[in-house]
Amino acid sequence: MVIGTSVICCCLVYSIMLLILYFSKRRINNTENKIYSVLVVINVFGLVLELLCCYFTYYNGIDTLHTMLCIICNRLFILYLLTWLSVFTFYIFYITFTKNDKIQKNMATNKKRFFIIAGILYAIMLVFALMLPLYYFNDGNYVYSYGSATSLLMVFGGITIVFDIFCVFKNRKNIRNRQYYPLFVLIILMIIVLIIRNVNPGIILINSTFAFITALMFHTIENPDVQLIGELYKNKKLIEKSNEDTSKFLFKMTQDIKNPVKELISISRDMTNETNIDVLKQASKHINNYSTQIDYLINKALNISSMDTQKIKIYENKYNVINLFKEISFRTQEKINPEVQFSFSINQNIPEYLYGDAIKLKQAVYSLIDNAMNNTKTGFINLDVSSIVRYNVCRLIISIEDSGQGLDIDEVNKILSLNSEDLEEIKLTSLEDRNNLDFKSVKKIINILGGSMMLKSELQHGTTVTLVLDQKIVANDDTTITQKLESYEQTLYGDKKVLIVDDDAEELANITSLLEKENVIVSSSVYGRDCIEKVRVKMKYNLIILDDDMPNYSALAILQELQKIKNFKTPVVVMINDNKESIKLHYLKDGFADCIMKSKLESELARVIKRF
Repeated sequence: MVIGTSVICCCLVYSIMLLILYFSKRRINNTENKIYSVLVVINVFGLVLELLCCYFTYYNGIDTLHTMLCIICNRLFILYLLTWLSVFTFYIFYITFTKNDKIQKNMATNKKRFFIIAGILYAIMLVFALMLPLYYFNDGNYVYSYGSATSLLMVFGGITIVFDIFCVFKNRKNIRNRQYYPLFVLIILMIIVLIIRNVNPGIILINSTFAFITALMFHTIENPDVQLIGELYKNKKLIEKSNEDTSKFLFKMTQDIKNPVKELISISRDMTNETNIDVLKQASKHINNYSTQIDYLINKALNISSMDTQKIKIYENKYNVINLFKEISFRTQEKINPEVQFSFSINQNIPEYLYGDAIKLKQAVYSLIDNAMNNTKTGFINLDVSSIVRYNVCRLIISIEDSGQGLDIDEVNKILSLNSEDLEEIKLTSLEDRNNLDFKSVKKIINILGGSMMLKSELQHGTTVTLVLDQKIVANDDTTITQKLESYEQTLYGDKKVLIVDDDAEELANITSLLEKENVIVSSSVYGRDCIEKVRVKMKYNLIILDDDMPNYSALAILQELQKIKNFKTPVVVMINDNKESIKLHYLKDGFADCIMKSKLESELARVIKRF
């Protein structure tokens, strides 16, 4: 008994030290750490219970109180052992299937049912553990309990170990994952403990084994800091690659804008002294064409404030956008004239999966390439796919450029001037299963998909067609670096995350600086629509501050849109000028949580932060 209690005491001291060490450090608030937190706490509780079991079993029968406490402690100890095994098994289950998309989706869908079934099974085991007979042995040297209740515990332990081994088998590709080390050690130690128990039932080491496994897990669970650094490193590489793609994209767009601007300057200079009406008419057509190009690039392609999830035509079809364009590229290379050089490039930051009509998109793009191949006998054809990713929206910018014979300016302007009524005349039935559609039909298809088309062409100088299409991104169930950083921010700062919307860049910088002095995490935007999209995609803020004097989106309009979002409860504060102080009450009646006077910005911000 002395040896047994000494081992328990040593385990208890070490477990308490581990408990203090673990909870004294800041941790990422993820599922794995939550499970381990439960194990650390109940392990200490179990060791204390085991010491009490030894004491009261040794003095069992002295009086009624000791007998009753002996029964209570031993029953509670069995319940603890069942609980530890259940939590450990859940940990193995979690680390096995957390990276499996299919299992994760099934769990998310049937989460309530899963926990109800697991809870019922756990409750049944607890009832049996409380009801089955339990006897006590004490010969002065050894004290222990035995009976059907302890046999049930052994059976349950065997079942959980078998289930854990099944989980490892399902994830055998990652069997070297250090997170499985505690399981392997547990299996070996449990075999040794059972052998020792059969030789001498008085030597009970099962809970000391659990304590050792709990301590071992501390060194095998993902270290929050190391994990974060590793994820940040991977994210850094992705950002570097994304920056390269962004630089190339911006360079290309800059050139696409600069060239029409140069042409406009040149045409306007030539028109200054021109008197020929026909020449002036032709020049005006070119001016109109170049102006349309610039307007398209600025408003359709580069204007991120127009990226609105609500406006996207939703298709439940999930498609792999990278594979789609690789297939188009492969088919083009098989068919293209050997005298024509074909090149294909795709931006690396495009999400792998999007929601949309892949069949119609493929039909439109391939029709444009087919048209380019038919009109380009020598030279080149380029297919370039870029993107702007913003929250859960991906804006595809698809460009097909060739050095073919091109189109006349009148024909180009005619195609560009087609409105929705003109396109209605084109029957959808005539477009099915064809990959050789003309520009009008392609424009019809792209309009149906919710996108837009730009045509730039010049006789004997080739054609460039640009398609812009917003698609919803297929959500990724894996834990992302963003989620981990949000959890880390929550640990460091608590409920101090503020979103500011103000189109005055200088004022925005000033407010950000003032709030950061209050140890607040600040997110900012110059777009009202940006605020709505951030909340819509579940980005969490503890306070939202809106400027009332934004031209495109008023603070009230933003608030009304936010209130339409399900479960939106974040307080929204409006910033107003002194001339509106008299109608301050109206803002509060409209639903704003508070008003900030811009003339007293520093004190007003401090007041609002303190209040909320």
